[in-house]
Amino acid sequence: MRFGAFLSYSHDDAPWARWLLRRLETYRVPTRLVGTQGAHGVIGPRLGIVFRDREELPTAGDLGATIRTALADSAALIVICSPAAARSRWVNAEVEAFHAGDRGDRVLCFVVAGVPGSNDPAQQCFPPALSQADADGVAREPLAADARRDGDGRERAFLKLVAGLLGVGYDALARREAQRRQRRLAIVAVASLAGMAIALGLAATAYVARNDAQRRQAQAEDILGFMLGDLRKKLTTVGRLDLMRTVDDKATGYFATLDPRDISDRALEEQARSLTGIGEVRLSEGNHDAAMSAFREAHARSTALHRRAPDNGQRLFDLAQAEYWIGFVAWQQGRLDDAQVWLRKYRDSAVRLAAMDRGNFDWQKEVMYGHHNLAVLAESRGRYVEAENGMRQVLEMHRAWSRERPMDAALRGEGAETMSWLGRVSALQGKLMQAEAFFTEEVDAFRRNTVDEPKNAKWKQQLNDALLILAKVQVQRGRLAEARVSVGAAVPLIEALAGSDASNSEWQTARGIARWWQAQLASGTPAPAAEKLVAESVSILENVRKKEPRNERVRNWLIKAKHHQARLALGRDDVADARASLADSVRMIEPAWRSSPNETLRQLYAEHLLLSGESLHMSDQPQSAKAAWRRAGELLLADESKGLPFERLEPLVRTLLHLSRTEQSSAYQQRLSAAGFVPLRPWSTTSATTEAQTDIAAR
Repeated sequence: MRFGAFLSYSHDDAPWARWLLRRLETYRVPTRLVGTQGAHGVIGPRLGIVFRDREELPTAGDLGATIRTALADSAALIVICSPAAARSRWVNAEVEAFHAGDRGDRVLCFVVAGVPGSNDPAQQCFPPALSQADADGVAREPLAADARRDGDGRERAFLKLVAGLLGVGYDALARREAQRRQRRLAIVAVASLAGMAIALGLAATAYVARNDAQRRQAQAEDILGFMLGDLRKKLTTVGRLDLMRTVDDKATGYFATLDPRDISDRALEEQARSLTGIGEVRLSEGNHDAAMSAFREAHARSTALHRRAPDNGQRLFDLAQAEYWIGFVAWQQGRLDDAQVWLRKYRDSAVRLAAMDRGNFDWQKEVMYGHHNLAVLAESRGRYVEAENGMRQVLEMHRAWSRERPMDAALRGEGAETMSWLGRVSALQGKLMQAEAFFTEEVDAFRRNTVDEPKNAKWKQQLNDALLILAKVQVQRGRLAEARVSVGAAVPLIEALAGSDASNSEWQTARGIARWWQAQLASGTPAPAAEKLVAESVSILENVRKKEPRNERVRNWLIKAKHHQARLALGRDDVADARASLADSVRMIEPAWRSSPNETLRQLYAEHLLLSGESLHMSDQPQSAKAAWRRAGELLLADESKGLPFERLEPLVRTLLHLSRTEQSSAYQQRLSAAGFVPLRPWSTTSATTEAQTDIAAR
């Protein structure tokens, strides 16, 4: 396993998560326990890396490949339990995903607030998935360490958690810790004073013989190791981790003065490890400059170690990780060119690493991660061809691995997500037929997973999502019969899931989206049928939004549902009803657009203005209608010199036709036609554009 544990928590419990992460990753197992047999295997000197990354959660409504991969590569799941965690759909989804791997016995709870097992929803601290039955139908009682003041207390709860991770009895671990604490407390004061004396001595006697300097350097680094490790724990205990910032800064400055060529391998490894830890802490605090400085120092030491033993795979692995962190921080800083340089270095190091041991699957996956990072970076820069080529390499790796591991459903699921990503990039380029092929392959993969693991709700939800994405591109290609089949296959899946758990907001959201698609494809049926379906979509999404008012995905789909209501109202000449729906949508759009404009909101805002213009035109207000359409055009034509995204083209053509700008719309219509796009509704229905329609038809 790549990670010793995966830390799941609500954002409201972020201070607890930071505290627990630092305690776990800096914890040293008592010497007398190292090498002995625990319940989960031989006990090592450390607990391993703990995964905590809530910043990468996608807005698309699922956990994303990064989180699912981390869960699969984690030996245990630690859940910080509180009422906030019990309400968090992300925490619940992470528990469900971990349970899906038949490892329910490796879920450990760390209670920080609330009342375990309470019937009061405001006090219940366990997410619903913790008490659900596993794949064997067994409902396991969560193993919980109670950090509340009226429970075990923070320190005792932490030791209980560690005992669970190591697979040893709490009493045995507590005795070892007590013995170690007594020894350490006796030397803390003396060691700190000695550290300052040694540091001053090193500065004053720099001219002394090389061997003596190395001896003193080793002593200084031992003390720094204590300060960066054990002292950090003690300051955390008393809530004064702020004091460690000075220690971290001094340590970083001290390491920077040393020449890696004059340091032993062991010292270099310790320094690189300490600097990487400092960098991760700085990154979690949002201090990107300090994080970059620490990661660069770690990279310098990892480079020296690799040069001393170029055939040592572990050293190349450590070097690759340092390259990744530098690239990641540069990406966060907006320095995309630098990010690309370092992420390419990481990818190239991963390729060399994989070649060292073809049987090491974890090392092989590093190559996949390298290509994936570069592809995502390319997409963020609008370089869709480059992104597609990179992700195709990832897909080929998944396909090869799936042939070797045909029964690995998780690996098949990762491959399906790669196909979905390729389908999306293809659609963004207007390659609709290619996009449909990728989405179809994704559906087939998830459908097989539901057959192989029929009790796994995750596969059912992902199959539902894949079917609706497939339906979208089928609609764009005018394949309405096929789209209805796709939506028809998705509806019973999500209805069963949503019906089994009315509190699962993610499933309820998916149900509302499915209703929206049913309404979209209700042509050929009486108009009231479509209106009933979209009304149900609005009702479902509004209920979810009441529970999660900050959920952008729910907000955006509710806006789309309101717009479809307005469109249907205009179709029956009910301008007042249409304006009421549009007023609801703009109340959601405008505050979001002012605070954080993005491409999705741009298109939703333009769609609102387009429909508003149509309602004004039907009310004999042609000048106001044209003003609304002009505003929509300005939004859709923004950054035209960089190339307009394919998804802007349909609303843009409609807007230009309303404004009688036939020649300008023609080029965009031709681009849509070349992609095989077929509009779901006629291009224009207003009298203002009759002449334009005739002209386009003649072409």
